[in-house]
Amino acid sequence: MPSESGSGLRIDDTARPLSPLISILNRISFLAGKVYEVKNMAKPTVAHKHHVLVKPGGQIPATAPRLARDGGPYTQRGTTPNFNIFFENALGANGPVLADAVLANCEQDLAALQNVFGNIAIPNLPFNVYVVTGDFGAYHATCAATELHCAAFDGSNRDLVRMLMVAEADEVCMAAQGVGWNCGFSNGEALSRILATEAYPAQLDGFASASAWLNSNRDDFVNQNDPTDTNYISIGCAALFINYLRNQTGLQFALGQIVQNGGQTLTQTYQNVTGNNDDPFPAFADLLNTKFPAGTAANWPDDNPFPI
Repeated sequence: MPSESGSGLRIDDTARPLSPLISILNRISFLAGKVYEVKNMAKPTVAHKHHVLVKPGGQIPATAPRLARDGGPYTQRGTTPNFNIFFENALGANGPVLADAVLANCEQDLAALQNVFGNIAIPNLPFNVYVVTGDFGAYHATCAATELHCAAFDGSNRDLVRMLMVAEADEVCMAAQGVGWNCGFSNGEALSRILATEAYPAQLDGFASASAWLNSNRDDFVNQNDPTDTNYISIGCAALFINYLRNQTGLQFALGQIVQNGGQTLTQTYQNVTGNNDDPFPAFADLLNTKFPAGTAANWPDDNPFPI
């Protein structure tokens, strides 16, 4: 059960000296190579790209804290065996409500993820989850980083913040598993969204990516990965293909089978789960063309039109 304190633990990192880790983050790359300048750092270093979940055209704002100690003040709302949950004090009365929502479900959400990934060991626990002001989505520093930042949006949607937490925590599971799901590439970002939607299906609104690919030139992101987690076209292709494996008649593999048999590309994942050696992209693309003819605008509400 989560443990809570009436007043909570106030975390104000503005009073702490800058650490070497902070000083090496003078230039941080968040989205599509864009670099934001972080002031008051000791010396410049190479850029660093965070791993994000954002809506189309969205970005992590330049004012968002890169690490928890860059922002705040925060209040630690409670703990579970695998999580420490904080909220940004600027959220006011909404902060404890959203933090409590994450506390109530975080352990069962993690258990569900571990089941899908085959009960792998996850290093660097506990997760430190920060519910913060903003409507940018969520991010963490690397695929393996267990410090997660989840935006509160308007402060009223508890399941949205829970979904964001799952979307970032599942990327940590991918890194621990190490079979080819890369949270910074299109295959891993697509899987991240599918796993988060599996937990909170009503919260995909605004994050759906399938139509972006259907309304594009429909390039092949099955045989190749796109090395970004912010291109909705490549993410849409990958999300559609994973759902094709899950739900199309004649395939219908369990999500755990797909995840545990992942490869460096989605073609390798397909070959691992089916035992076939063919190229799956042409049949996949042709099937979608029967429901969504190329050149005709698609406005599909989620990432799963299957079975077709």
